[in-house]
Amino acid sequence: MDSGEINHAIDINELQKKLDSASGADSLYEDIVNAPFSFKVETAFLFLGIIVLLRVNKTTGNIDRIALSRTEPAAGTVEISVKKFENIKIPLSDPKNIIALAIRTGEPQKTSDWEYLFTPALTGEQARLNQAGGAINYSCVYPLLSGNKGALIFSYYQFDGGKSSDEQTKFMVSYSKLVDDQLGRFD
Repeated sequence: MDSGEINHAIDINELQKKLDSASGADSLYEDIVNAPFSFKVETAFLFLGIIVLLRVNKTTGNIDRIALSRTEPAAGTVEISVKKFENIKIPLSDPKNIIALAIRTGEPQKTSDWEYLFTPALTGEQARLNQAGGAINYSCVYPLLSGNKGALIFSYYQFDGGKSSDEQTKFMVSYSKLVDDQLGRFD
């Protein structure tokens, strides 16, 4: 970094401290999706609007939405959605859903069309309406790679054709690893 350059990266060590202080699973889930937004300038420079935590339900085989960040873009998607956040269930075996694909393959996925985040629970039109409600341009799904079976969705409001910057990618990789490590504490 040049001496004249300002570092806008979110401090992962500070995020770890925030997650370490969670008193139980529900508290941890809320902290996971909200802690990065306590770094207002840094998340603004990342164009980060929403984080979602998803887990595979071992009983049903569905991917359940566990926690959603308390941000203005997230509120916009919830307000306009035809289904409640917690009622949107995705079968892990679904061939078109990129959350299911990311979890099954262990490879991050991205999309500029939320149809691929919500199929088959919502129609393409319903999913795109949710996306418009949050003014989101594209989303990246990062699987949790240990035994936690789940994923994080990072949704961005920048309009550059849906390409992640190096800073965004570094954040998603390091934060997903931190979350994956943290989830084992209460399972």
